[in-house]
Amino acid sequence: MLRVPLRLRHLPHVWGRVGGGLLIALAASSCSLKKIAVRQATGFFAESRKVFEQETDLEIAETSIASNLKLLEAMQVHDEHNDNLNLLIAEIYSAYTLSFAEDKMEQAEADKKDAEVERQRRRAKMLYLRARDFAGKVLLPLLDTDDLSKMTEQELQQRLAKLGKSDIAPVFWYAFAWGSAINVDREDTQGLSDLPKIEIMMAQVKAWDEAYYFAGAWLFEGVYFGARNEMMGGDPARAKAAFEKNLKLTEGKLLITQYFYARTYCIFAQDKACFDKNIAAVLDAPADLHPGQKLANALAKKKAERLKRRKADFFIE
Repeated sequence: MLRVPLRLRHLPHVWGRVGGGLLIALAASSCSLKKIAVRQATGFFAESRKVFEQETDLEIAETSIASNLKLLEAMQVHDEHNDNLNLLIAEIYSAYTLSFAEDKMEQAEADKKDAEVERQRRRAKMLYLRARDFAGKVLLPLLDTDDLSKMTEQELQQRLAKLGKSDIAPVFWYAFAWGSAINVDREDTQGLSDLPKIEIMMAQVKAWDEAYYFAGAWLFEGVYFGARNEMMGGDPARAKAAFEKNLKLTEGKLLITQYFYARTYCIFAQDKACFDKNIAAVLDAPADLHPGQKLANALAKKKAERLKRRKADFFIE
């Protein structure tokens, strides 16, 4: 009988161990390389965001941002715990929904197409909740919870107090997206009951840095208290003060503030002079008022023009 040398006889077993180890190493290496590529691309997209923010053609902006969102989500699959990427997706989803999904809802309202209003409302809410969930991938572990809605307001305050200013981004984007989802669907009683928690989170953002993201917490407060009557928890005086604070911190260069000022506080307070003043401030502003925010200001002008045409719908003669 032919005898296989011992070293050759065990070669398959040795190769099995070595080959298996190599495959594992290669797989791990491939995974690491993907994460490196994703993290490099995340930085690229964060920087490239400036290009979108300076676009003045709303159709180009909408198409480009939507396609890039799906690319970012595809990247996130390969690096699920990438905080920077998750927050970038949350921010862009929030901005996209505010800029385009909500705008379609407002246009349907102007056209008195009730079915389309509801369709766009559901879509806007869904997209805001998607943004919230991406921000939640970063925030919820920091708060040691998997469901913030189950926490009491006191528990939320206590856990936020343990965070620091470096955690401002996940707190802001989670609160902004969650609050915006509730704001577009005011018939959701569960959502309305969660509003005090969002107010707590935005108060913490202001405590850390009231000018963060174009004084976004102040803008949110203005809309939050200005878009409802007093019976539903609105507070006209507080809304007006919040809008004025935002305008001071941004030097009035972010026109979406004046638009929301007119659409919420001025209408609910039935203050025509306030409405006219803020609409004029938007429409008369130069296109390059804020060179870094041309898209936001172009959108504000479009919204303000439509709102101006509907003035008679909102004020009692």
